[in-house]
Amino acid sequence: MKRLHLLLTALALGTGSTFAQSTGDARLQGRLLRASDRQAIDMGNALLRRLPDSTLVTGAVTDSLGTFSLTASAGTYLLELRALGYQGQYKTITLPATGLDLGELLLSEETQQLRGVEVRGRRPIITRQADRLVFDAQQISAGAQNALDVLKRTPGLNVTDDGISIIGRGKAIILINDKRVRLSGEALTGLLRSYSQSDIAEVQVLTTPPAKYEAEGNAGVLNIVMKKAQNDYFGGSISANASLYKGRISPSLSTGLNYKQGRVSASLNLDGSLSSIVGNFDTYRTAPSTRLYSASTSSFDYKGRGVNIRGGLDYTISPELTVGFTATYAPSSKKIDRTNETRNYTILPDGSQDLQLRLPGSASEKDHGAYTALNLHLEKTFAKAPGRKISWDADYVGSRTSTDGIFASTGYLATGAPAPGSDFAYQSNKGQHVHSYLTNVDFTLPLGKTILAFGAKGTWSRTDNRNEYFAHTTLGARTDAILFDEHVYALYTDVTQPLSAKWNLRGGLRMEYTHTEGKVQGQPDLKTRDYLNIFPTIYLGFTPSERHALNLEGTIRLDRPHFSQLSPYPQYENQYTTISGKEDLRPEKQGSLTLGYTLDGTLNFQAFANYHWDGITMVALMNPVTSEVHYQGDNAETQYNVGLQNSYFFHSLPFLQCYISHQISYTISHADYNGRRLSSDKGLSYSASLNGTLFLNRTKTFTGNFYLNYMSPEVSGGARIHSRIYTGLILNYSLLKGHLRLSTGVMNLASPDYRTTITTEGNKIEIINMTMRKMLMASATYTFGAHLQGKEASKNAEAMRSRF
Repeated sequence: MKRLHLLLTALALGTGSTFAQSTGDARLQGRLLRASDRQAIDMGNALLRRLPDSTLVTGAVTDSLGTFSLTASAGTYLLELRALGYQGQYKTITLPATGLDLGELLLSEETQQLRGVEVRGRRPIITRQADRLVFDAQQISAGAQNALDVLKRTPGLNVTDDGISIIGRGKAIILINDKRVRLSGEALTGLLRSYSQSDIAEVQVLTTPPAKYEAEGNAGVLNIVMKKAQNDYFGGSISANASLYKGRISPSLSTGLNYKQGRVSASLNLDGSLSSIVGNFDTYRTAPSTRLYSASTSSFDYKGRGVNIRGGLDYTISPELTVGFTATYAPSSKKIDRTNETRNYTILPDGSQDLQLRLPGSASEKDHGAYTALNLHLEKTFAKAPGRKISWDADYVGSRTSTDGIFASTGYLATGAPAPGSDFAYQSNKGQHVHSYLTNVDFTLPLGKTILAFGAKGTWSRTDNRNEYFAHTTLGARTDAILFDEHVYALYTDVTQPLSAKWNLRGGLRMEYTHTEGKVQGQPDLKTRDYLNIFPTIYLGFTPSERHALNLEGTIRLDRPHFSQLSPYPQYENQYTTISGKEDLRPEKQGSLTLGYTLDGTLNFQAFANYHWDGITMVALMNPVTSEVHYQGDNAETQYNVGLQNSYFFHSLPFLQCYISHQISYTISHADYNGRRLSSDKGLSYSASLNGTLFLNRTKTFTGNFYLNYMSPEVSGGARIHSRIYTGLILNYSLLKGHLRLSTGVMNLASPDYRTTITTEGNKIEIINMTMRKMLMASATYTFGAHLQGKEASKNAEAMRSRF
């Protein structure tokens, strides 16, 4: 309680100092919007000039809501409004001593006349804004079918069935229109398939998220901005997708529906998928001290199915007050059959290998689960105070899984005779229920030139996990049960301060208090930790002209240990491989500093430095006598990383546009366990990517997409990851005036298997994970929609609403 009191006092003092700033003689404010769809224009300029010589008096940079606020003495001025890619606008205004609110101000995109033909200027493909890079979704994703395709073609992102990550950082928090999407894996990719590409306006990559976002995760935040819904309209899309790998077809079908009329906006997203995959996973262990070599090869057959249903409803009570509700339900099931054979050898003096023991085995696992998420949100704005906003969210997130598994193996000597005492088998049932409740309230308050944002959030989560092993197997009758609670309380504030027409400063502070406790059946309670953390963020932007933008940003983030990383109970892959957690793990942290520069919205440079400490990693503890490996979670990893990234969007040729990116970095990584160093490595790494679109006809309805991603060997988490390469070619055809889009292609034409080498106390473990090479895919997306009323009726209805 004392810590919480200190935390509240610190935030109150910081807020009080901001309120105490002088607001000047008179305040001029307004909101800058794009004329075509009334989207906010971030990082635009509002410049106040003196008459008649047009000398600059003061200026302001618009925030993410498009609002600006500046102060000056009462009088008559020339107001200049401008933003990169838009036509400038000039207004003569009289600023009274009481202040002036200009309301909404619209800017049109640039156009120019060329030989009697009007050519619409190209909006910047990349825009560097405060704390984020913004990509124009329509320009980076020609021929894309849905939101998932758009993200696959967004520079710097890596999209797989397991999730979405920012290259070089890790998995990202996903937002849609600034609302958290609490889905992962196939449920997330299924949802993204249900959104049509034509519905997406921007993809925003927040590498240094403001303090309002959770400090968890070092990857940053990815925000997908949808186009503003048309009024009196019903429409959507339906998409069918299928992939073919080794004779197995994995189909999916998804649809997204949108409705808006008057005060009501509603959406419904449906997705269903079937997955069928075969592959392999191999592990090789070498212990030079005992001259032991062990090779374990596994093949698996995976079959899964999933459904994802997501609906939302928003109601505008008044132009300033909106309330909404969203619900998600995603049941799933999967079955994995696995065969495994482990062979132990003695390494002879001449380097050859002599077989000692062979252990064939088989396993089967059936999993059923369901995920539920509910959200209630409210937003209040103030017409007389542009930029002022209050928002409130309340969430419930629940999941349940039940897994039945069996494993059995028998040992044989090199002669083929059974090996005494080598048989191993277990039969188990695993169940897990998670219930989480979350609520937060956020305020945005303009104070003269300053924009103050602050808020609070609470999260209460309980995980009930139970693993039961049956009596007739090797492990015998046993029940492992943990009840784990985690409570997180956060206070945060962000301050945006335009220093001049060219300089912009944003700083933030987030304070989190975390309480955890775990009850273990039949054992003492877990030795969990309570901790208070402070997370600062800072952003300094400089825009000397419309062509140039520079920024310096820094932040500290953390990853909390998940309950499975705290569980002391071992999990068995086989008798030679077990995994367990550690009950007193600390959260892992990362500090980062980035210097960025963008030219003309197409050329981008970034220099970065990261320091990662208390990293939670699975320490590989290998018994050199038996080749048994126990993976133990621990705060063992420390890593330093510096690098330089360069990217360029090329669109000078009418038939080609492509994005080229390079990154070089130097990493030092080591893992320590119980006071001794298990592994240490360092080295340079290089990555390059090329993602392009060929326009194969004049109308640009027939396109070809190609990509090539290369990553050199790199050091990460005390392990060395071998080089990787991913390639693909996709053909797209659009017809029926763009309503129907067909796509087919092949992915991973020449990709090597994913290889990782871990060296621990002189013993080497090499892991090889299969890459799905030459996977064929095909998809079809149909977009539809119509106004609910005719033009004249719509105008009459709009006039009637205006009167009321």
